[in-house]
Amino acid sequence: MSNTEMKKISCPKCNHDNEVKIFKTVNATTDPQFREKLLAGQLFNFCCENCGYEATLRYPMLYNDMKNRFMVYYIPEIERERISDESLEAEYSELGDVTRRIVGSFNELKEKIHIFESGLDDRAIEIAKIALNDVVTKRTGESVTGGYFSKYSVEEGSIGFTFFVGENNEHLVQTTRIEIYEKSVEIANGYDIDQSSRSFLLINRDWARNALYKYKNSK
Repeated sequence: MSNTEMKKISCPKCNHDNEVKIFKTVNATTDPQFREKLLAGQLFNFCCENCGYEATLRYPMLYNDMKNRFMVYYIPEIERERISDESLEAEYSELGDVTRRIVGSFNELKEKIHIFESGLDDRAIEIAKIALNDVVTKRTGESVTGGYFSKYSVEEGSIGFTFFVGENNEHLVQTTRIEIYEKSVEIANGYDIDQSSRSFLLINRDWARNALYKYKNSK
């Protein structure tokens, strides 16, 4: 089940103390309604009961999807490559083949959820994202400031990403054949990194660049 606690949060505008429900864990399998609220950003909303001031809260939260066998630990602005939490390991002692990740932003959390719910490998998605990032840069002549996984079609045999391009961060969708993803899976599996079975791993752009670097230099 999901785990919550009440905390006092002082409003930065009027200093009124608010009792706010904080989600320490969200279990998408037992409490699917919280999954929907999370993806909509509602679980992190703050509204002062006194003056109506609104803000977005940032706090650590563990997302657990038992059906799809993955967990994502959202720790705002984290930069470490991995985190091992003995209390978490004790609580989820029967983890087995559960995929565990850490992310430092809410958008990364949402992306991981969509990737794993689609039955895809986030390591390969990050590698494919870099490859398509370079394609978009050459195609537009503009710098790419970011991007996220946004499409997967078995019928079409394709995956796609939405990129933010240029100074105005214009949205541009770039798709590619599923074979590119499959090749990325091969590269990810060949990346000889210590994948600790007792830790949450940070799989992001830096991880993917390191994997690609090793792959290119192994030829």
